[in-house]
Amino acid sequence: MFCWPNTLTGLSGNGAPIGLNAQVSSFGAGFGIVDVDETDGIFEKIYDFVNFLYKSVEFFSFSNHQPQQLILPSVSSTSTMPNPAPKEDTWAFNPIGAPFPDNPVKVLGQQNMYVALWYKNGKPVHGYAWNDGGVVQASFPYGKAELTGKEDLGGMIQVLQYKGDHNTLGYWYEWIKYKERFEKTDVRQLVRCGDSMPILWEGRNGGTLLGYLNMKTEEAYFSQGGKAECVTGKPLSEMKIIMRNLKGGPLGCVCNVCFKAPPPPVPPPLIMLNEWADIRMGDAWPHYKTIKACDRTLNATAGDSGEQHVALWYVHGEPVMGRIWNNGGKVSAAFGWNGKAFVDNIGSIQVLVDLPDRVRGYDYHWRPWSDAAVFDKNARVYYPVHVDHVKGNISPCLLTLPDGKEALGKADIRNERASAVVAGKDERFEGPAVRKFLVLCRKPKPGQKFDE
Repeated sequence: MFCWPNTLTGLSGNGAPIGLNAQVSSFGAGFGIVDVDETDGIFEKIYDFVNFLYKSVEFFSFSNHQPQQLILPSVSSTSTMPNPAPKEDTWAFNPIGAPFPDNPVKVLGQQNMYVALWYKNGKPVHGYAWNDGGVVQASFPYGKAELTGKEDLGGMIQVLQYKGDHNTLGYWYEWIKYKERFEKTDVRQLVRCGDSMPILWEGRNGGTLLGYLNMKTEEAYFSQGGKAECVTGKPLSEMKIIMRNLKGGPLGCVCNVCFKAPPPPVPPPLIMLNEWADIRMGDAWPHYKTIKACDRTLNATAGDSGEQHVALWYVHGEPVMGRIWNNGGKVSAAFGWNGKAFVDNIGSIQVLVDLPDRVRGYDYHWRPWSDAAVFDKNARVYYPVHVDHVKGNISPCLLTLPDGKEALGKADIRNERASAVVAGKDERFEGPAVRKFLVLCRKPKPGQKFDE
């Protein structure tokens, strides 16, 4: 097995990892980490690999104890300070049902879908993980079936992590179309393991899915609802794959290096997506700015904090909007779901980040329900912040209670429902009563627009 750019090693018969170490002076294909399984054909694989490098390999060394990596040539950058040599990918090993890992790599455009890896009979298979009330769940296609849960998967799965930024890791993750995989190979590396690589099927009937592509057969497999789907041929070209980009940082990076760099002659495109950050209840209060209800202290019920910030939680795959607040330097949270209030043992959640004005192409506004409930795209001025789900279209909502007190909770605009946790109870409203509440919306800046 070859793993590029991962460092997921093969194991020898006694469980010890083995690896291949090579240094390249000039190689434009943009491949990264190399590991080799201990199989009967290992030397034939090494010979083929050497020929593939067109004699650019300077030396090889083998180790029976520690997997080594292919050292990449330096990559030029337009930033004032080039990235350091790229480090290896980081994968969190977790059994199903374990606490969700920190710093997971989220699938492009998805609120609760993360890049995952699993081994079936020694072969790598990519799929997706999700956060279910603070614990790990995952789905992988295998044959014609979906494998999910402890009984199917057993053992460990792995979730891709990104702990740092391009200044400390030497790379950042980028999603591109499959047909673009041979472009910019001097600064891009495929994320893959063996013959498996993650592939994203957007616009799929039934919802976007992350699966894996068999690179030998060019067959893509996706899993959901107990079944697996196979896609081949031309449709693969428009699907997305994840790459390691070694040059500079991602669009809108707010690190000190990128911020100090001189602005480009032509302004780059502005970010038009919401930015949700993954944290845990009980973590230190985030250092970045988050969206605060009406950007002021609320007239909250006695015992509830008036400093309420927008948060998102998932229960059995269902999105629930709620709030977090700073409780002595730590994150506390409250969510209401199915008439129950959750304020303890919440685990992993997401918070809405207030990106700097210079990188985003929209502004946030707390608007009356009537402004948010505009379903004619041609008449819409304000766009609700929302997560769509089969049970409803869920948005952050500021409720004004009959006694005049305020609480940040959730709104289901489509079904005219709203609720918030007040004094430890899930207070719920339906019908005309919700129309006096405020919904968090976005409005594009002049010259900008949202993709719908």
